[in-house]
Amino acid sequence: MGFVVLHIDKASGNDAGMTAHIERTIDPANADKERTHLNRKLIEFPERVDNRTQAIQHRLDTAGLTRKIGTNQVRALRVMLSGTPEDMQRIEVAGKLDQWCEDNLDWLRKTYGADNVVSAVLHMDEKTPHIHATVVPIVTGERRKAKEKKKREDKPEQDTPGKRKYREKNPTVVRLCADDVMTRENLKLFQDTYAEAMAKYGLKRGIDGSEAKHTTNQEYYRELFVQKDELQEYVEILQEQKTEINEKIRDLYDRKDEARERYLNMDEYNKQKENEISETESRLEQLKKDYEPYKAQEDLNLLIGLYPKLSENLRIAQLCKGVGLAIDTIKQLFTGEEVLFSGKLHSPEHDHDFNVQNAKLQIFKEQNNPDKFRLSLNGQNILDWFKQKYQELKQTIIPHIKSPVKPEVGKNKGFKR
Repeated sequence: MGFVVLHIDKASGNDAGMTAHIERTIDPANADKERTHLNRKLIEFPERVDNRTQAIQHRLDTAGLTRKIGTNQVRALRVMLSGTPEDMQRIEVAGKLDQWCEDNLDWLRKTYGADNVVSAVLHMDEKTPHIHATVVPIVTGERRKAKEKKKREDKPEQDTPGKRKYREKNPTVVRLCADDVMTRENLKLFQDTYAEAMAKYGLKRGIDGSEAKHTTNQEYYRELFVQKDELQEYVEILQEQKTEINEKIRDLYDRKDEARERYLNMDEYNKQKENEISETESRLEQLKKDYEPYKAQEDLNLLIGLYPKLSENLRIAQLCKGVGLAIDTIKQLFTGEEVLFSGKLHSPEHDHDFNVQNAKLQIFKEQNNPDKFRLSLNGQNILDWFKQKYQELKQTIIPHIKSPVKPEVGKNKGFKR
């Protein structure tokens, strides 16, 4: 079971820079332009509101605030929602990404108020699918600082004759206050309730009470995509040996041709990778109590970056597993051999099993993109084969559904019973 990733920080000013990043009016170095068209806007803006920055201002203008907003006052909270990379890929392959998005929106609205959630965008053009949500911290009720002060002053001497008393402010008035939202108790509650909402996707909360330091989204992206040396230092801490990871990086660049040959010999390569993955999982298990879940995501994204084809091999392996193939069969397919298969094949998209006899399964490289693979059945993409068989199944079922009364043709060429 993987981890949920819930990262919240305060935005400064109108946050136009983050708006450009989220809505892709600029091209981030870490984004795949060929997949940017897969990004989705999950919340429609109000009329005459064109972007996220305007949506924040629209909420502030229509919330009924009575006090002037300070220059340095926090106007929005940035919320990033995701999961560990392999789990998000599993959710996507299983066709559950749309429902995952809906459940995330439901949690956001219940947690922060539907009117306060002004933007949510699904990013599919980075290594791991994730949602960037924007929350305007409009709250009601007595101020947190006022409550604390009242507790301190709740003593007999406060009724001393002659002591000046101030009129209490109306607690029902709406106000803008990020500090009342981002309390220590609330931050823990957010992690707990989000993990509960995502449990049905096989995701769980990180270690409660972790002492890992909180970083902003800006620091997160800067460390991940700009300051490469700092990222390498973090991976070195994760793997406990700085020289070991540097040697692997140099070896990958110096031995590209050898690496390609090793990919062709998948049996030997898979054994080596299984050992490396086992070692990495062991180290992650030792360190998971010291680091929050989104830190592990950074490291896994970097490892996939260091092994460019690992992500594609993982995707095709998960597809093979999803249709019901045993691990030995998957290993044989990765050698490039043609494998005869008899039995049931499961379509995750249609949630239906199809029987085959002596079907020829094989993994091919895509002609227009040799870095991409496809699983074929008798020379046909297995996903297209599933769709074809499902349509044939529908055609055999629908004709048998008959009405108990035969329709009669009326005078006006209509039907009547």
